[in-house]
Amino acid sequence: MKNQVNTTTQSELQFEQEVIDHLTKIGGVKQWEYAKGIKTTEQLWDNFKRILEQNNQARLDKPLSVTEFNQIKKIISNIDSPYSAGQFLYGVNGVSEIEVDLDDNQHVFLTVFDQAQVGGGNTVYQVVNQIERPKVIDGKQNRRFDITLLINGLPIVQIELKTSLHSSIEALNQMEQYIAEKQFSGIFSTLQVLVAMTPHDIRYMANTTRDKFNRAFAFNWQDEETAKPVRKWKEFVEKVLSIPMAHDLATRYMVLDGTKNKESIKVMRPYQVYATKRVLDKVRKFDFKYGEGKLGYIWHTTGSGKTITSFKTAWLASRLPNVDKVVFLVDRIALTNQTADAYRAYDPIAGFEGKTGVVSDTANISDLHRKLTKKSDKNIIVTSIQKMSRYVTRESFSQLTDNILFIVDEAHRSTGDGTKNEGMLESIRKALPNSAWVGYTGTPRFPETREIFGDLIHAYTIKEAIADKNVLGFKVEFKETIEPPTDPTEEDIDDNLRGSVYDYSPEHVDLVVEDIFKNWKERSNNRKYNALFTVHVGGNRASTPRAMEYFDKFMEENNKRPIEDRLKVAISFSIDTSNSVHQLKTNENLHRAIRAYNALFDTAFDMTSVKSYTEDLARRLNKTADDGNYLDLVIVVDQLLTGFDAPELNTLYIDRTLKGGNLIQAYSRTNRIHDRNAKPQGNIVNYRWPIQNEYEMNQSFAIYSNRDSAAEQLSLDELIIGNQKSGILSKSFGTIEEETKDVIQQLAELTEGFNQLPPSEKAQEVVFEGLKEYNRLLNQLKQFTEDDEKNPISAYDEPEAFYERLGITKEQEVRLTTVLANELRENRAIAEEIDISQVHLEMTHIHDVTINYDYLIELIAQLANEVHVDNMNKAKKTKDEIDIEVAKSENDQEITKVRNFVAKVLAKEFEFDKYPVALSVEEMNQAMERSQRDSNIKQLTEFIRKWGLDNSVKPKELDKLIQRHQYGQEDLDKQGELTTIMNDARSDYKEISSEEIASLTWVKYRKKFHEAFYKMADEIKKSE
Repeated sequence: MKNQVNTTTQSELQFEQEVIDHLTKIGGVKQWEYAKGIKTTEQLWDNFKRILEQNNQARLDKPLSVTEFNQIKKIISNIDSPYSAGQFLYGVNGVSEIEVDLDDNQHVFLTVFDQAQVGGGNTVYQVVNQIERPKVIDGKQNRRFDITLLINGLPIVQIELKTSLHSSIEALNQMEQYIAEKQFSGIFSTLQVLVAMTPHDIRYMANTTRDKFNRAFAFNWQDEETAKPVRKWKEFVEKVLSIPMAHDLATRYMVLDGTKNKESIKVMRPYQVYATKRVLDKVRKFDFKYGEGKLGYIWHTTGSGKTITSFKTAWLASRLPNVDKVVFLVDRIALTNQTADAYRAYDPIAGFEGKTGVVSDTANISDLHRKLTKKSDKNIIVTSIQKMSRYVTRESFSQLTDNILFIVDEAHRSTGDGTKNEGMLESIRKALPNSAWVGYTGTPRFPETREIFGDLIHAYTIKEAIADKNVLGFKVEFKETIEPPTDPTEEDIDDNLRGSVYDYSPEHVDLVVEDIFKNWKERSNNRKYNALFTVHVGGNRASTPRAMEYFDKFMEENNKRPIEDRLKVAISFSIDTSNSVHQLKTNENLHRAIRAYNALFDTAFDMTSVKSYTEDLARRLNKTADDGNYLDLVIVVDQLLTGFDAPELNTLYIDRTLKGGNLIQAYSRTNRIHDRNAKPQGNIVNYRWPIQNEYEMNQSFAIYSNRDSAAEQLSLDELIIGNQKSGILSKSFGTIEEETKDVIQQLAELTEGFNQLPPSEKAQEVVFEGLKEYNRLLNQLKQFTEDDEKNPISAYDEPEAFYERLGITKEQEVRLTTVLANELRENRAIAEEIDISQVHLEMTHIHDVTINYDYLIELIAQLANEVHVDNMNKAKKTKDEIDIEVAKSENDQEITKVRNFVAKVLAKEFEFDKYPVALSVEEMNQAMERSQRDSNIKQLTEFIRKWGLDNSVKPKELDKLIQRHQYGQEDLDKQGELTTIMNDARSDYKEISSEEIASLTWVKYRKKFHEAFYKMADEIKKSE
């Protein structure tokens, strides 16, 4: 029996070699070729050049010259983002080419990639390791990458490894550091997928820019049948990094998101890949001339990325030989633009080298006819069910012969629930017999969805999505306002059937608006997130008058409040064209709401531009408006409750009854992933029928978290327990409170009562993790508005009560979350040789912690006076108080500046003009700046003497040059400023510089001077 490696004692290099060995023979078949001899960037370029020449022998008579290959190196090195890299690798119609001017004046296109040759043809798959990467930014380290997977010689997948004693998050942190240091540049600019691997935890994510790096988008792979995460590294390698799967993941299952100002690449998650594969397999085998065309439906819970999955399905299916057109059907005209925009953003051809892409929407029925009948490369059409139905039922319609795949979005609303859309869908199907149908829904109707589309193709429920951390769970409140009638019937409660006391009560409106204003800070996480409010009345009455009643009440309350406490509120509903008795009033209300909106945002919408108004409103709620001026709250009847995706919306207010799929859809507007600390769950606040609506909610979640949809008749308590266990509903306030107290107690023991960090590195790591857990739990607690006994609570309004409940004083929390947290960050930055800004530990506080600048200046003056009279014992105690106060700043630069100044005062290296010192904030800042200037001049003088620049430049001239410097940039030789200083020193640096520098040759002098100068410039900038 082969000896098993003990993964707990295995070194990283041993683990690395084992991974490489497995990559070369996955499943006993030759896979990646190990290019053992490639260890440097130059060797990587040479390898790429050889493969490029080999694959383009028909276009090249001889190997590329240095000049010719430099053109190629420049094109690849100029790729400035993973999104641009994705476009380059995809090329046009799946063929990536590079244009080269040969030395003999020939003009050729050389193929880099051909998607048709994934896993075969002349595609070359190699694995390399320990690639040496010299630093890109001066002052940073040289790096050595663990494992890189090359396709046709270009780096596509980067794998960073950690042993069992570490976590995959550390490997992710390492790759974030590489991104910050611009290491994924040059030949590495083509990287598409990042893999963080330990023996028992593997995560993968799309390559990204530093500002968009988010660990929440690093996923585990999953087993296809059970949806359980793949934990063993060998299984991950076999399922994900085998050929052709690894190539597919970086191309076929990678989405280029070209959303304006948010360009990025998104790698599909396992369930998205599995669903897409299954649909494509069904389409590939389907004979469009026979059969009903009911291929089936995809059930992926809301918020899990159905748009990406359906787009990739449409895109890949449109390239199958038996598919002529793909039509993406949405069931509301209002969603057509949104979907077409999303599809166009995901189209890898659109925008690349001036191409317009293959996705088109339809302006009208004639346009739809033209696009369905005309041969064109724009073979993905986005249109509405209504438009398609009108097209096939008009008299001039003649049957189409093309094979058309229909993908139906939000398919739950197109199934047998008695709506007119059901009839439309049937009429389209009958008119187009050469068609196949696939439905996508987060909330299928049972059994109607199956009857309309066929069997379930793939399921991914809300329970699975929450367990995978792909969507959030919910914190739900059921608020009492007015007293409801006793013993209501089901009809009384269901506002689709009957009106109720809630619909008519002005007191109910007042109490709802009062509750929203009163608890806005808690629910919005101190205005970080915004909200949606849905209003509906019963008895088949129009709901817009009630919605306007709320709008007017919000306006009235805003006028009573100071500007900083007001809410930016808007309302959205459709223009009324029904010619009913309500039409005039409804449209007058809408016009009034638009005028208020124009006044709020300086826009100019009117009744002729309602569609544009609605789109602008959605952008402001989604926080994508170009001017950065966003809404706090939008009131709707039914709009935006499905298909609206807003990661920075975290609360839904509900004055209506919801159940089943409609409830799941509405709630799921709030559960998109954003910042897991600040947005730990979606907040839901219900304002009617609390007992009955709580039961409806729990039953709905029980149904839609169960693949078998076994809607057992359970009690409310049984449903709640099941939903909390699944993570769908958040834990109670009391449970989270107890968990927080346990963490605080552990931190108190580790830090000797919040006074000092433990000495061992291992114990400090426990404190670091404890602080992150403290943040996570406290963020949840601060968003509650009442405890389990329904007593009102608020960390904002009554922080002292919060401190008491959690068993920590304000002073202890300040020391823990400022002084100790900052010390911990500094220690970690030193240990890992990184800048402190790279250590992510942004603390949450029970109550806002802010510096009292008057008190800080008073303390510094007191310290200076104590030093002046040589009372050093008192001065050291005063310094400790200064450390506590300045640690409250969230600005690392400010903390460093004050600490450096205080250290100089304490060391008697800085003296004030007169004593005793009693300065204003402004005068103390001037003293700090003078101290820093003096320190800079001293440092610059020492630098000049060390490097023999006495006859080249003066300290003040060098200081003036450095004032233009930006930290981390090599930006001070654009007009040859540094070169001039060096050249002026060339003749005499050996005579007047330090012994160490005088021994350098001129070539080495230039190199070392350049590095030392930027290192010094960064130090000066960091301390300012």
